[in-house]
Amino acid sequence: MKGELVWTTTGDRTRLNGFLVEAAAPKAIGIDAAVILHGLAGNFYSSSLLTFVARQLTTLGVNVVLANTRGHDFLNHSTQSGRSVLAGAAVENVDDCRFDVTGWVQFLAASGHQRVMLAGHSLGAIKSLYSQAHARHENVAGILGLSSTRLNYHQFATCSAREKFLSSFALAEEMIRANRSDELFRFEFPFPTWMGARSFVDKYGMENRFDWTNFIDMIPEPILLTFGQRELEEHPAFEGVEDIAAEIAERQPNVSMKKIVNADHFYVACFDQLWSDIELWLRHSFRV
Repeated sequence: MKGELVWTTTGDRTRLNGFLVEAAAPKAIGIDAAVILHGLAGNFYSSSLLTFVARQLTTLGVNVVLANTRGHDFLNHSTQSGRSVLAGAAVENVDDCRFDVTGWVQFLAASGHQRVMLAGHSLGAIKSLYSQAHARHENVAGILGLSSTRLNYHQFATCSAREKFLSSFALAEEMIRANRSDELFRFEFPFPTWMGARSFVDKYGMENRFDWTNFIDMIPEPILLTFGQRELEEHPAFEGVEDIAAEIAERQPNVSMKKIVNADHFYVACFDQLWSDIELWLRHSFRV
């Protein structure tokens, strides 16, 4: 896929890199451009799922930026105010996504894109919803959220993987009390990785700051939430999510929900079915 390496600077002066792909066809929907956000420890170039979505959007006349957030990769060195800072999924504060998303939307708006869609996978979907709820940008016209995990302490503490979660949470709290809050530790749930104790408690704590079900009603723009059938049925982190998403879609006319048959968290071998539902939503919600 041909495109151009681009970058933007956020409101807190963090530099983020991305990849701009221009539309491959005349405009077919009422969206000028899209910002596509990676999931946990991802980046703008490594996801076959997001690359596929980007390519399909260009066939509808939409320009696309595959965008890094400061939480890209496991750890990275970002530039903030001209200085190198340690960042990445292991140490990020998800709340900072407000700066990242706004920076990318402003990048597109500055070049004449007035109606921008946010599209994210997993944590990227959560960041899309959270940023528009807490730092609404007037140029955002809609949100596509692919497999947005519900970051809810009670849900995780009562699901079938609760013992793994609770033991990891207790360890993170112990590390914070011992002034080891920035030290990384290994955990298995909700997804196996390493993370700093402070970041773990902030992301998965009892305050439920990043549980999208708590703030999705603050977003008036059209929203499509998609989930894979297999992740809903098999992954403990998604227990109960289907019923909650369906209830939200029932009471909020701007929210739609689709379950993709046989799909896992990454929609392996289900790209075409996923795109079929996305395109129907796009053509219905954003008529030219």
